[in-house]
Amino acid sequence: MLRAACCLLYLVTLPAIVFAQENNLSFPPAEVMQRIRPEGIRADMAFLADDLLEGRGTGTRGYMLAAKYIASQYEQMGLKPAGENGTFFQTVRFRQFDIVPEKSSVTIKHNGQQHPLAFEVDYISGGDPLYADTSFDAPAVFVGYGVTAPEFRYDDYANADVKGKVAVMIYGAPSKFPDAPRAHYSSGEMKLQNAVAHGAIGIVTIWAGPLTDRIPFQSLVRFYHSPHMRWLDDKGIPNNTDPQIRGGVMISADAAAALFEGAARPFQSVLQAAQAGQAQSLPLAVNVALHMVSRHSEVQAPNIAGVLPGSDPKLENQYVVYTAHADHLGIGRPVNGDSIYNGAADDASGVAGVLAIARALASMKTPPARSILFLALAGEEEGLLGSDYYAHHPTVPLSQIVADVNLDGVTLLYDFRDIVPLGAEHSSISAEVNDVARHMGLEVSPDPSPEEVYFIRSDQYSFVKQGVPSVFIGEGFKTVDPKLDGKKLSQDWEEHYYHLPSDDMKQPNLHFDAAVKCTRVDLAVGYEIAEQPQAPRWNEGDFFAKFAGQSSRVAAAPGH
Repeated sequence: MLRAACCLLYLVTLPAIVFAQENNLSFPPAEVMQRIRPEGIRADMAFLADDLLEGRGTGTRGYMLAAKYIASQYEQMGLKPAGENGTFFQTVRFRQFDIVPEKSSVTIKHNGQQHPLAFEVDYISGGDPLYADTSFDAPAVFVGYGVTAPEFRYDDYANADVKGKVAVMIYGAPSKFPDAPRAHYSSGEMKLQNAVAHGAIGIVTIWAGPLTDRIPFQSLVRFYHSPHMRWLDDKGIPNNTDPQIRGGVMISADAAAALFEGAARPFQSVLQAAQAGQAQSLPLAVNVALHMVSRHSEVQAPNIAGVLPGSDPKLENQYVVYTAHADHLGIGRPVNGDSIYNGAADDASGVAGVLAIARALASMKTPPARSILFLALAGEEEGLLGSDYYAHHPTVPLSQIVADVNLDGVTLLYDFRDIVPLGAEHSSISAEVNDVARHMGLEVSPDPSPEEVYFIRSDQYSFVKQGVPSVFIGEGFKTVDPKLDGKKLSQDWEEHYYHLPSDDMKQPNLHFDAAVKCTRVDLAVGYEIAEQPQAPRWNEGDFFAKFAGQSSRVAAAPGH
């Protein structure tokens, strides 16, 4: 996705430096910021997004070409290997799976009548990651959004009996929740865990609500064409699965009408109640019968990790992580005769940004106080898999990772006047973000599209779930040129380029000066975090602080 960090470029002036010192923050030296150049970002993007790499699909030859290129750049700039066995690589095993549609079916049964659903018309699925052949035929129960959130006194399952049944839920989470918790409770992982905890054996998710006005069900279908994966543990068990769940599908709002045949309330009524923030459940008068056949195979792909050692003996064993995903969608269904999904903006640009930051920081005579871990990740497009694997199997102690700064695409569309630092509001990282924004002449804006749940759609979320304060800095819609409409430009890009073969280096109007500016803001935020005597900390009582096990997080370095 193209939700990228960006900023306006200003030279560091003496008053700005004095301001930073007074606030105990260290803005990067001007010569470090200026080492990030448009030519460097363009060159790395051009290689990574070339047809030769065939879209960098996880587990493919093209991905390995990208991984070796990134590792060679790490070595050239003098980073230390931070993978396995003295290399830059951390190998991850993946189960790849996809549905066999001609052998699969979903049927809604009511009063002896059968209503079969059509694949890619009424329902979609990528297949089942755990079972090659699975089925169920069970009563259905509607459970609102499928959310249990005691922090907000909200529970869709409060009066529901779904044991041995199919949990039917709407995509998303209540809009009355704060943005990041709303995104968290929207995640498939949270909904799976909640359904399992309440005894469900299957899940049906309804694609409905305001988001569908912009992304109708038929547009969603194309996102299911790429391979689906889970990472495998040492026992060969795929992540984010539970044997109790015998299958799941996404259905359209039109198909949902059949689910509510004979129910006490029609679908439109419960949809309106969900959008009003009402927790609810409703026994349905139907059974859902599912039979799903899936193809399974195993592939491997590495995360690519390099470290710039810190310069402070008291802080060098702590790490600030810069992340971007090296993968994209590979070769897929042709669009206008082109079958290579190059992923130039998403996410060759993010990797190019991380490489540019690494070169700039590695050029310093005295590196930042903390060590900097540069991490290019596999399997993001399949569900943040490489980052989730790394967060569960880190190559440096997790307790010594103090922050993640994630780049999922740097802006290439337009200069703009504001940034959207997703996640910063939950931790002390907000201080660094606000300081950098002041230096750069930027405004800091809230998420303009909370319904898109961007906070759970990129790699920083994997670190957040393990208790690491993190930030993903996206561009706002306030443009430098008042004649430009940032929101329209972003939506047009998503419609015509996002996850399509057209996201290549030939797309018009790539704005590499803007890419430089946004990369510099990410550099500055990570640098200020690395220089602070106090490690980032969650705000007291914050929703995400519960993941931290605060006592295990790194405290201030004594005597620094």
